[in-house]
Amino acid sequence: MLNAAVISPQPMTRIAMQREAAEHPEHGVRVGAAAGNVPEFLALHPAEETVVLLSLNTMDGRSLVQNVTDLTAHEHTVVVLVPPDDLCRVRSAFACGAAGAVGKCEPIKSVFRTMRLAKQLGHFMSDVLQAALAEVPSQAPAKLSAREREVLALYVDGLQEQEVAGRLRIAESTVEEHLKRIRRKYLLVDRPARTKLELYKRAVEDGIIPPVLPLA
Repeated sequence: MLNAAVISPQPMTRIAMQREAAEHPEHGVRVGAAAGNVPEFLALHPAEETVVLLSLNTMDGRSLVQNVTDLTAHEHTVVVLVPPDDLCRVRSAFACGAAGAVGKCEPIKSVFRTMRLAKQLGHFMSDVLQAALAEVPSQAPAKLSAREREVLALYVDGLQEQEVAGRLRIAESTVEEHLKRIRRKYLLVDRPARTKLELYKRAVEDGIIPPVLPLA
């Protein structure tokens, strides 16, 4: 029996997964924990290794990178639950350590199957999601350093270069150089980021910040 957990800001998602697992043991999954966000889950279950079904956006201001990184640091296997309008972030989820991905609109049976195979194989995406992603243009994540991610997150959150410099205790000229390198790296993967809005879009697509504004 696979030991599993669900992290979603939507109570009905958590309830549905727990109920289905309890009523249908033939799925081979036991959902023993559920939480609205990653910090809440880790506070309750810090050491119990499990397969975690994680909503792509937990709506608590945390980025995809933060959530996946925190869970994998505790040796949890992460499977992301992907809404139809968020396909662009699936590749980023795998890049930062997720082991699986499944569409939010798929049957719960498919969700449990994906969780089992992600645990067994270390990397698995549902057939439905693979087909959907095949129609989405490739968006290779830019290879940003940890400091560049920090600068980008603060800058697109509304801070000016001088304010970013003050927050990180570095020179303003250093922030400007980081932003130049960030733009060059996005250009190298054919994802231009000339304006601040375009930088915001790239940061959301790569899971550096959680989405707030529509990406369209």
